[in-house]
Amino acid sequence: MSEIEKFIKNSSAVSDVLGEILMTTVAVILLSSIAMSIFSYGGPDDIPHTQVNEWVDIETDTIYLENSGGEFIDVESLEIVVNVNGVRYTYSSSNISENLGNKNNWELGDRIEINTSSEWNLQIEEEDEVDMYLIDKRSKKVFQKLRLSTGEN
Repeated sequence: MSEIEKFIKNSSAVSDVLGEILMTTVAVILLSSIAMSIFSYGGPDDIPHTQVNEWVDIETDTIYLENSGGEFIDVESLEIVVNVNGVRYTYSSSNISENLGNKNNWELGDRIEINTSSEWNLQIEEEDEVDMYLIDKRSKKVFQKLRLSTGEN
């Protein structure tokens, strides 16, 4: 019998080695999955917080939004969605920036005026249900939902 044949036929401790390799593989896979679940959690979204005064002037078909407290809002990450009687209208961040005089932030005391008749060819009546959503585009979350009231502020 040659040395190679003896080596091939000698299978003592093979099952012990394979068992250790399998246990090590299972442990590595478990630790990897736990680490992936821990490190994939990005933490809470940074959603802006602000206080907004809102009203609608039905004679001029204008929606007014005034920042009356809280954080400054980055205009690039802001989108305004207006829902009138179930129909959705969007006011983009470029429109908001233009409305604020090309400012980058919606600051305390700044007022956004949306003329719905010129913007969306929409006339607002007193009995209309007007809801507004301020959306943070980065987190894709609504950070304020407003039910607009008619009349002057």
